[in-house]
Amino acid sequence: MLELQVPLLAAKALLLLLLFAFVYAVVRRGIGDLRDVPDDDGEFVAGAPQPSQKRGRAARPRDASELIVEGSDIFAPGTQFALENGSVSIGRSSGSDIVVKSDDYASGRHAQLSRHGGLLYVEDLGSTNGTFVNGQKAVGATPLRDGDTVKVGSTTFRFVE
Repeated sequence: MLELQVPLLAAKALLLLLLFAFVYAVVRRGIGDLRDVPDDDGEFVAGAPQPSQKRGRAARPRDASELIVEGSDIFAPGTQFALENGSVSIGRSSGSDIVVKSDDYASGRHAQLSRHGGLLYVEDLGSTNGTFVNGQKAVGATPLRDGDTVKVGSTTFRFVE
């Protein structure tokens, strides 16, 4: 009987160790997402134009691109976000360029848009729910073309060059 107790005790210890490792990984991921959630400091009002937004197409320079909201629980349809030459971040964090503050399906740092070689690329930043381009999950840096849709959380944008 003693010969059977040692392997069972070792199996129980291993199972307990795996359980603690799983709980640790879940808690660590959850805390990382919560650190990126902005405070309720009133910096952003949903649907209100931000300085980077433009309401008229005539005011947009020829070489500028923009994201236009097609569907969202946060922004009014048609809200426009100008994309400058650098990179633009999207997420719940108040440090993001496009803040989707109360979107439960977006991460604090959800996606990054950056321009390389004349093309604009979208890249998921390890978000929980992913970033989608034309209904397909973006893997790595995904190039955007005029008219493509980008879904971050519950918000769908249309890319316009």
